[in-house]
Amino acid sequence: MSWLRSLRRIVAGRAVIGAFVVLVGPFLLGVYDNTLMTPLALPGYVVLSIGSSIGNTIFPNLALWVFWVPFFGVFYLIAIGIGGLYRTVRH
Repeated sequence: MSWLRSLRRIVAGRAVIGAFVVLVGPFLLGVYDNTLMTPLALPGYVVLSIGSSIGNTIFPNLALWVFWVPFFGVFYLIAIGIGGLYRTVRH
């Protein structure tokens, strides 16, 4: 049962949620209102631009909003990596 607790902490721990919010939060604020756009949103814009260009090449008939799902997925995977690294360094 301890492996299940460890897996939960790696996949949905405080470090993962915090990293996800730091990565996605500034971008979403900039999308919501341009006056809230900050330089912290740059990683989000880069990932969304690269993902949209690749997705548009593969699936040219899909709307741009469809690429938000992979955007959140990529940043969640990055946040899991950051959270795992944090747990490794901390312990």
